[in-house]
Amino acid sequence: MISINIIGITVKELISLNKKKFYITTAIAYLNGKPHMGHALEIIQADCLSRFYRLFDEGLVFQTGADEHGMKILNTAQEKGIEVTELLNENYQAFIDFYNLLNISFDKYVRTTSKIHKDGASKLWKTLVDNGDIYKGTYNGLYCIGCEAYKTYNELIENKCPNHPNREIITLKEDNYFFKLSKYIDKLIKIYDNDEIEIIPKRRKAEILNILKEELDDISFSRQKEKMPWGIPVPGDDKHVMYVWADALSNYITNIGYEFSPKEFKSIWPADIHLIGKDIIKFHAIYWPAILLSAGLELPKKLFIHGFLTVEGLKIGKSIGNVSDPLILLEKYGVPIFRFYLLKNIPTYDDGSFSENDLIQIYNNVLADDLGNLVLRILTFIEKDFDLHYPPLFSLSVEDKEYIKEFNFIDELKGFFNDFQINKALDRIWEFVKLTNKFINDRKPWELKKNNNNKGYSTLLYVLLEGLRIISIYLKPFIPSISERILNLIGKDKEYNFNDIDFNPDFKDKINKKEVLFPKIEIKMESKEEKEIDNNITYEDFQKLDIRIAIIETVEKVENADKLYKLSVDLGYEKRIIVAGLAEYYTIEELKGKKITLLTNLKPRKIRGILSQGMLLAADDGKLVSILIPDKNVDLGSKIQ
Repeated sequence: MISINIIGITVKELISLNKKKFYITTAIAYLNGKPHMGHALEIIQADCLSRFYRLFDEGLVFQTGADEHGMKILNTAQEKGIEVTELLNENYQAFIDFYNLLNISFDKYVRTTSKIHKDGASKLWKTLVDNGDIYKGTYNGLYCIGCEAYKTYNELIENKCPNHPNREIITLKEDNYFFKLSKYIDKLIKIYDNDEIEIIPKRRKAEILNILKEELDDISFSRQKEKMPWGIPVPGDDKHVMYVWADALSNYITNIGYEFSPKEFKSIWPADIHLIGKDIIKFHAIYWPAILLSAGLELPKKLFIHGFLTVEGLKIGKSIGNVSDPLILLEKYGVPIFRFYLLKNIPTYDDGSFSENDLIQIYNNVLADDLGNLVLRILTFIEKDFDLHYPPLFSLSVEDKEYIKEFNFIDELKGFFNDFQINKALDRIWEFVKLTNKFINDRKPWELKKNNNNKGYSTLLYVLLEGLRIISIYLKPFIPSISERILNLIGKDKEYNFNDIDFNPDFKDKINKKEVLFPKIEIKMESKEEKEIDNNITYEDFQKLDIRIAIIETVEKVENADKLYKLSVDLGYEKRIIVAGLAEYYTIEELKGKKITLLTNLKPRKIRGILSQGMLLAADDGKLVSILIPDKNVDLGSKIQ
């Protein structure tokens, strides 16, 4: 293709300047405190989305930012005895440092105290006034200080805000400016009936339509400055400041040129994805589109709604008092496993509970055993037999060709990402990681070498290096630093994207020395967990446990323990070692090949120096112990409800 240069700009670049960029936003963090686990979940999800869509080699803008107005910020500064700007700058830097630590690839960061934002919010306010949608009136209603929002009785549970049950609901009466939300209700119903704004997950659409079909009042759009002095002044009325709907929601347009650059604004807006938490869906699915309709602006295309990250069933939040500091976990385990765990283990549609023990299990059993071991196996062959150079490629075998056919599953991943199912996309990638491990086991490169099939051996390792390159491309959105390390190990420093997924037969590079990507984490036991058999598990504990079907593969006597067996069991998706006190009741031959029910999410514990990774279920009548044997037709790994 000929590249024609016009005034220093190629035709391709000229076209790209006029092409709409893919625009992803997060909700902006409220800067009355430092970042916590809830912030980590949303920003990592947004970063993963952004990195994925960038792999299509399209222009993309990823924006996040900070909400820096409101009473909570003013009150926090006063409690600390510092100026508001000092508090904001301190917390702003904490968030920037946090996002940089998490390897977040944002393009724009908006601060609502910036001149750009204030000018843009003021322009939007004036536009709504000119269109007859803002008026002055008196408001008398219920107010949650935690949400900094008015509430209806229907939104309360036992007269408490469901998001801030430890805070009192107060009654406020004051003169405010109002926005004519009621004017746009019918239009919004039609918009959602026709999916002009797509809400994902789809069940949230019904929730919004139900709210719209209730009797909705116009919304308060300002606060009196004497009651909330920290905010953007209402244009033409210094006695009032803009309320959060006119201020914070407008960040999505103010920072991309709405007031200062019509050309930039046109190239970015509307948003392709607004990523938000389920607690603010009403504001983004009703208030924000109504404001845009009034202003004559295009509507966002999709709302991705994520659940809460919980600890012991409670939403993480400063006002609830169970804030978890992610910096401790990041220092302890590192960024890649933290990102990987949140993206794999937390369902994108629903609430997910964080567990440090689960994080360790996923690190050891998934990252270390599946991926880390795969990289080490392949590089060991090449380091030993090819002096750190790419093996020559000869004729591909039928098996090689079948494996290569599995390289491209981009459309499957795009479907998952378009439906905001990040964890399912990662599961699909892991199917390919496991397939690559299976491919090695089936092809047996050690036997090819032993049988002097040097060309077959060399070709297989070349194909496996290509498999690692493909895996590294797919992992870029999830654990970018590990993706880069794998590429570096196999001698690749190019920025690959989805155009590079196909098998490349022309590499003649040098690889680097192998390294252990994921050293196993040693699980330290508390003294009470050093007991050989724990008889203190309650019925409530069992209700929380993950019980699955496994099969016993091998049985060994535990040295110096007459009652204990060491069992190797297969769950279908992984193998484990457990220790069970069955030697009095079963012979080794009786246990081999038996299907059993296994508690899989107990903390691993050392029993006579053996790390036991689960507990076999059995019945004890005081005389005999009988293992619980499931139906023979039940598949391995099946969960018992």
